[in-house]
Amino acid sequence: MENLKSDKAIFFDLDGTLWDALIQIMEAWNKAMKENKLNYTFSLETIKSFMGLTPLETAPLAFKDVSLKKGLEYFALCLNEEILYLQNNPGKLYPHEEEILKVLSNKYPLFIISNSDKGYIEGYLKAYNFNKYFKGHLCAGDTNLEKWENIVLVKDKCNYKEVIYVGDTKKDFLESKKANVKFIHASYGFGKIDESVLKINSLQELPDLIEKVFKS
Repeated sequence: MENLKSDKAIFFDLDGTLWDALIQIMEAWNKAMKENKLNYTFSLETIKSFMGLTPLETAPLAFKDVSLKKGLEYFALCLNEEILYLQNNPGKLYPHEEEILKVLSNKYPLFIISNSDKGYIEGYLKAYNFNKYFKGHLCAGDTNLEKWENIVLVKDKCNYKEVIYVGDTKKDFLESKKANVKFIHASYGFGKIDESVLKINSLQELPDLIEKVFKS
């Protein structure tokens, strides 16, 4: 893969696209709240509603009764515990994921662009030894930029003429539009998109659709 030459690339979202770590995140956040004697409890549905959001978007939703500054402090506690917890309790991969990543990475450079904090993408890659399939990654925690800005940053830095972003939420779709890249909806994930968009119902459908999109 080091010698892979292509002016086309595939960028992936992580949560709801490459793994499902909802239960682990919920457990980690509740653990952080309990250990810090904070009176907050998070349900699976609540955690799901935060997926794909940046820290600045999540903190006011998770901690509505305190200032943004204090909410971000509490959120940082959750994120720190989340990173540690996932080291021993990784999220669940989707069916045939490694097989699909191997096929795609043999033809195109793959990247992960996420709104997560530093260490989160690294945890996914380490848990499943997937560094070999990805050429790089970037997240909100690395740059403090919006997802569309990180997409453009990587696209321009690597001189890719065409990029397809694969994500599961409407926000992913809107960020892809802002970045002026093509989009494929991972409809098996956490979000719904009302607009008419290209979609896959499983990762197994991705290689064929990628070829069609790049040829269109």
